[in-house]
Amino acid sequence: MNLEPQHARRYFEARLRGRRLIQRGDEATTNCVFHDDRNPSLSVNLEKGVWTCHAGCGNGGILEFEEKFSRCDRETARANVAEIVGEPLFQGKGEQPEAVYQYQDAQGRVVFDKLRYPGKRFVQRRPTEKGGYDYKLGDIKKPLYRLPELLVANNIAICEGEKDCDNVLRAFGDKGKSQHLAATTNFDGAGKWRDEHSIFFAGKRVVIFPDQDQIGQKHAQQVAESVSRYAVGIRIVNLPGLAEHGDVSDYLENHSGDELIAEIKKTPQWRPAEPTQKLFVPAPAFVSTTPEEIEWLVEGIIERGANGFFSAVPKDGKSWAAVDLAICLALGFPWLGFRIPRPARVALISREDNPSLTAWRIKHLFNGKSSTAAGLLETNLYVNSRRESAELMLDNPEQMAELLDALKLLRPQFAIFDVFNVLHCADENDAQEMRAAAQPPDPIHYRIESTEVSAKLSRVDAPSVHRREGSTAERYMQ
Repeated sequence: MNLEPQHARRYFEARLRGRRLIQRGDEATTNCVFHDDRNPSLSVNLEKGVWTCHAGCGNGGILEFEEKFSRCDRETARANVAEIVGEPLFQGKGEQPEAVYQYQDAQGRVVFDKLRYPGKRFVQRRPTEKGGYDYKLGDIKKPLYRLPELLVANNIAICEGEKDCDNVLRAFGDKGKSQHLAATTNFDGAGKWRDEHSIFFAGKRVVIFPDQDQIGQKHAQQVAESVSRYAVGIRIVNLPGLAEHGDVSDYLENHSGDELIAEIKKTPQWRPAEPTQKLFVPAPAFVSTTPEEIEWLVEGIIERGANGFFSAVPKDGKSWAAVDLAICLALGFPWLGFRIPRPARVALISREDNPSLTAWRIKHLFNGKSSTAAGLLETNLYVNSRRESAELMLDNPEQMAELLDALKLLRPQFAIFDVFNVLHCADENDAQEMRAAAQPPDPIHYRIESTEVSAKLSRVDAPSVHRREGSTAERYMQ
């Protein structure tokens, strides 16, 4: 049956359902379905069944539209259009199908037919109660091909098409019947196998004949993995001598059923891949990928590129420790007895204390070091306080951008934020808010790496800490 005006109208109304059609006679315009279209650029002729996208998506007839709409091949497009309009289309007058494949339910009742026409064109139809056919399958449940035979068989061949199934059974002949052999396929082709099919293979031996292409091989693996939960044995048989896209029917053009059986027997049983986990690795492998030497900022304490916190009760000397750390890093002097391998440029962001108090701490702590290192302090230690910027909040995008730009110019290797709980507006009792504050929209850690800042250290107050040799403040004041 050829395309009639009522078919074209029915098709386009189905595919453009929900879109506003502006009609002038048989012509209609609407927003194109193939691109983000704010101004209607798609024209369709509901009489002739042709379309054009004036924005450049293409043009053509109903089959071209369906191919593009469903991202399918010509054969599938014909079947889709026939189902939408309710009649088989695009056939020559009086043209007869090459084959009719019947799909039956477990009781042997015909659910639908799949008709194959020359040129590998397919049409589906289902019988109606009045004795005719409806060419719309709708949402009927589609059984496996030759399901009644599959249920009573011991050995099952799974192919990619109905023609392949019929050819395999024909090649086995009486031997296949004596071996209780059946052949089947899923209605909708490669990649469309459903796990609900696999229960029918419980206790059976299964042979899968994949087409010789990437899609066919992937389909075979999908079927094998699904069926393996029920079958007692599975073989995936890749037949020799087949060209690209070749299948079992191509093989049987020049080979006998006995040769096909021989190929099955020489094929090893398929086994599912052993499950693997990637969350853990063996300790030797982990150690082998680790550098032999750690690049320390403070030997044994702070690794280059690490982040950390000072945590202690209020007024326990955290700022003293932080400022002293900054000075020792800048000078390359030991810190609390721990060696600093080489001087590092440090950015000290001091936001809690008055600038004068921070300056007083730097002055007095530096006076306890060697006076010959003043030049390093000039080039390696930089300070931001409330004197330089009245407000600096890590969860404020504009202030964060300003900070990152400054760090990019300064290029420090280490940054200290003192104190962290005054650098954000988050509720410290709300884990979600604190997570957002620690990782703002433009993350510090990501941008720090681009500015050669390899570590940062913030200090926070905590209700209790483990103390060694007296409080931090006591050690600095002695």
